[in-house]
Amino acid sequence: MACSAALLQEETLLAEFTLNVRKTHSERLMPLVDHLLRESGLEREQIRAVAVAAGPGSFTGIRIGVATARGLAQGLAVPAVGVSTLEALAEGVPVPEALICPLLDARRNQVYTALYRREGSPDSGLELLIPPAAAEIAPLAARLEQYRRPVVFIGEGLQSYAAYLSAVLGDQAVLPEAPLRLCRAGLVALCGRRRLKANPELSYRELVPLYLRRPEAERRLEERERNSKCQ
Repeated sequence: MACSAALLQEETLLAEFTLNVRKTHSERLMPLVDHLLRESGLEREQIRAVAVAAGPGSFTGIRIGVATARGLAQGLAVPAVGVSTLEALAEGVPVPEALICPLLDARRNQVYTALYRREGSPDSGLELLIPPAAAEIAPLAARLEQYRRPVVFIGEGLQSYAAYLSAVLGDQAVLPEAPLRLCRAGLVALCGRRRLKANPELSYRELVPLYLRRPEAERRLEERERNSKCQ
């Protein structure tokens, strides 16, 4: 649902716009970028790098974001970096030592998820405990229950699964209010900036979507081809 764009200068968030409405992101994203620049008083030539939430998530949304980022980076001749949507969501939870579980609805009774632990202080890094994957919610909840610690859940997947997690995990499930669950572009920019500091030469040519599973259209096409061969 969310379409977000932001401008980051060093550690300062200059501007951020987020739309959480069911609109066509391909029609909304570039106007948001243009509005960011106008309101910040910056020219596009002042952009030094581009970061994008490269997935997982909606296949269409990922393609729109990655294609836009690649086009901007190529046109401006600047580095481009893909950021895990799950990591960007986890960055929004600054609680030291917290277990953080981002959730995105993957449909077909699955979620895109991972588990992170916030190290020492709010500005320290994230330790990855469970790698990103598409998983069914019941086995995920059972696995998290074994940690016997509170888990902060974050992400749009809570719209579908908050009630279930609360019922199964009880007080172990920490569920933020809806406005705090969105993936924001400012957090994507922060993750991207850290990654670019480690590798300043990242090119738009290396920027690819992070799907975690094959698109439904590909699976259906493959199934039709198999069925036609069997007839």
